[in-house]
Amino acid sequence: MARQKGIIKLQGQMGGVSFYKSQQDGFLAREKGGVDAERIKNDPNFERTRENGAEFGRAGAAGKLLRTALRALLINIADSRMTSRLTREMVKVIQADATNVRGQRNVIDGEAELLNGFEFNLDGKLGSTFFCSVHSNH
Repeated sequence: MARQKGIIKLQGQMGGVSFYKSQQDGFLAREKGGVDAERIKNDPNFERTRENGAEFGRAGAAGKLLRTALRALLINIADSRMTSRLTREMVKVIQADATNVRGQRNVIDGEAELLNGFEFNLDGKLGSTFFCSVHSNH
């Protein structure tokens, strides 16, 4: 990933390069790449990619549901990368689902206990007692 160091800070696309601002890392640039979206949607060789994408989407939605439920508590305590860390942990929960086939696994049939000890702020270490107490009451 390239960093922009000049006076002019760009955002958007130019040619095959995307310019954007990251809260943590400042202004960055990256080259557009990857496989055509239609090919990913239809090519049998990308079946695993579609399965992974479906599960990742479920993980993101589950993380958002949890964040929404806890919004009043998280507003002043979550760090800027909490969302991505929570999504990563939700993916692990989904991958622990032994009931459904790959691509159709979900949080409900996964192992929600894997979220015990999740830190909403890595800088402040809030402790896991809050989530453990919420989880054990349901």
